[in-house]
Amino acid sequence: MESSSPHPTPSQPQPEPQPQPEPQPQPGPQPRPGASPISSPRAEPSAGDGGDRRAGHRAGGVRRPPARRRPLLILVLVAALLLAALAAAALITRHHAGGPAFTGHVNAPQGGRHQRVTAWLTSTSRSLDTALAAHALDEVDCDWYTIDARGAVSAGPENLALVKAARAHGVQAFATVTNRPGGKGSFTSSIARSILSSPDTQKQAIDSLVALAVGKGYDGIDIDWELVPAAQRDAFSRFMAGLATALHARHRLLSVAVFAKTSEPGKWDSQKASDYRALGAVVDELKIMTYSYSGPWSSPGPQAPLAWTRAVIDFARTIVPARKIYMGLPFYGFDWHKGGTTAVQAADAVALVAAHHFKVAHDAASGEADLSYTDSAGVTHVLWFMDRQALATKLGLLESAFPGIGGVAIWQAYREDPGFWTVIAQTMSR
Repeated sequence: MESSSPHPTPSQPQPEPQPQPEPQPQPGPQPRPGASPISSPRAEPSAGDGGDRRAGHRAGGVRRPPARRRPLLILVLVAALLLAALAAAALITRHHAGGPAFTGHVNAPQGGRHQRVTAWLTSTSRSLDTALAAHALDEVDCDWYTIDARGAVSAGPENLALVKAARAHGVQAFATVTNRPGGKGSFTSSIARSILSSPDTQKQAIDSLVALAVGKGYDGIDIDWELVPAAQRDAFSRFMAGLATALHARHRLLSVAVFAKTSEPGKWDSQKASDYRALGAVVDELKIMTYSYSGPWSSPGPQAPLAWTRAVIDFARTIVPARKIYMGLPFYGFDWHKGGTTAVQAADAVALVAAHHFKVAHDAASGEADLSYTDSAGVTHVLWFMDRQALATKLGLLESAFPGIGGVAIWQAYREDPGFWTVIAQTMSR
């Protein structure tokens, strides 16, 4: 499923206050999702004579005492059984088709980078191939799955060959599961409401999500539920805690996409539904959607003003371990014109500029490209979009202000400028 629409669909604009100075906490060590303990075989104590009781040989009517087991032999047997158990556990954590072991840990960044790069992906392989060649990607989030009101998961046009290809290159693969009926169209609050209102349905959902991760060879599950009712904030946190426990027991990981905000609980429902502190305590990655500041719901403007992004991440760092935080990074923009607003992918914007030799300005407050023109039909267009200079500016903020957070979460790897991956590899490796 190839998509040209931006990730979130907020129900109202998201203006936020200008950033305020925030204390910079020093996060303490956090427990990593551990593997299930492996029980070591124990030698049972012998009864009576210290060994199995065997009949002695008769020699001239004399009964010989039974031989004792030697302690060394027992140790050898215990060691052999322990090695067998460890080998079996290693096999369990591998995908049925082979490949790297599922460790239950977030991998270290590749390519000499200090922070991880994650990206949501549709079924096209072009973006993944380019990112892998540049050594600029650590995790791919496959946006192919949806969950229904009963907690059952279904797949859209998935491409598991991409999952295997990513993992073969040391890139972790997550299954993104949304609350969009059929995996298309708008997010639906009724799905989340139904699941979170019933313990039985929550259990069914957790079982379905774990089965998806294990059965199809994913390193983890990425939850992108939007329009969750604010009244179910605590229920959502409890559900995610239960899902994290179940996934960690199978050596799998959990991430969640959340709306950007600068205070708790937030100002509007989709912000209030996500308790940063509670979610940050149980998930492995908290992907904050620091984009969609402007869109069809607003006048022309940037996706992610730098001051707003900084305020959001600074707030998150006060209540979430820094290494779990991922700054949302847009690869798209919008075209405002008579009759509506349409999403603009970077590759298309670059082609437009090249074809007409347009001069592009860059907004100082966001770094994003800004272009106005009138087409052949006399329609005026106002575009805000990402190009290589804009991307470098966003990464410069990450490098200077947030060197300790987990990394970036890109929406989305689709019709981007292929040079974006080179910019990422070079900028984040400095």
